[in-house]
Amino acid sequence: MTTLVILAAGLGSRFGGNKQLAGFSAANLTLMECNICHAVDAGFTKVIFIIRADLRALFSQQVLPRLVGKIEIEFIE
Repeated sequence: MTTLVILAAGLGSRFGGNKQLAGFSAANLTLMECNICHAVDAGFTKVIFIIRADLRALFSQQVLPRLVGKIEIEFIE
């Protein structure tokens, strides 16, 4: 099993918000989602998100639905 670890616990104070969830592509994917898709293509089978507890619900609503079934997901708060 090859695991990708994403450090996404920052406050985004310089960015001005939750940059972890900011969409930027034509499909409104986050940078993180694009990187995960590349990791899946490269053979990664699991992603571990290290996030703040207050972001867990937002991740569950915005990011997880697009990743379910593509890669195993774990959260560490």
